[in-house]
Amino acid sequence: MDSNIRNIIFDWGGVLIDVSMSRFLENCAARGVLFEDGEITSTHKAGFFLDYETGFLSNEELREEIRRRSSCHLSDSDIDGIWNTMIGSVPEEKLRLLDSLRGKYNLYLLSNTNPLHWESASPVVFSYNGLGVDDFFRKVFLSYEMHVAKPDSRIFTMALEEAGLKPEESLFIDDSLVNCRAAESVGMKAAHYVPGEDLASIFK
Repeated sequence: MDSNIRNIIFDWGGVLIDVSMSRFLENCAARGVLFEDGEITSTHKAGFFLDYETGFLSNEELREEIRRRSSCHLSDSDIDGIWNTMIGSVPEEKLRLLDSLRGKYNLYLLSNTNPLHWESASPVVFSYNGLGVDDFFRKVFLSYEMHVAKPDSRIFTMALEEAGLKPEESLFIDDSLVNCRAAESVGMKAAHYVPGEDLASIFK
């Protein structure tokens, strides 16, 4: 890895935490929740999904959007449960990797995500040997709080400025090539991670 790198910025979904849109869609279908063409993409970044992940749709408004597409009655807890079937866990080997890296680099998280996913999962999936999310990362940047989502290059410049980082000293890791190119467009280094591969190989 480039010896000039001092900061490592991780994507969350697909890089650290396992994500399954197919599991979400199966659960939707089982409850009669149907979507129009174009509303669901491989990264669910379209229509009201994108509005939710950029903070322009509240939890209540998201639930109403899901409920409107359902053929049966769904409570708020039903919808939250279906929504959270998208996300899985952070494998232990990745938590060990973060623990080893945090003593050598400044670690950050930059994610397109939403409040239901983050607030329900982050306290659980980053729990490791008495550590939590705030122990692993110096700062967490979330699209719904920043009102902008990758691959918009503004999310990278905003994160760099807020953390006081030099782009040429910062490595961004994402499972989307488009997002990696966007990071490179502002002067950052980028590494494309393919889910299922050895994340540690990037640092060898």
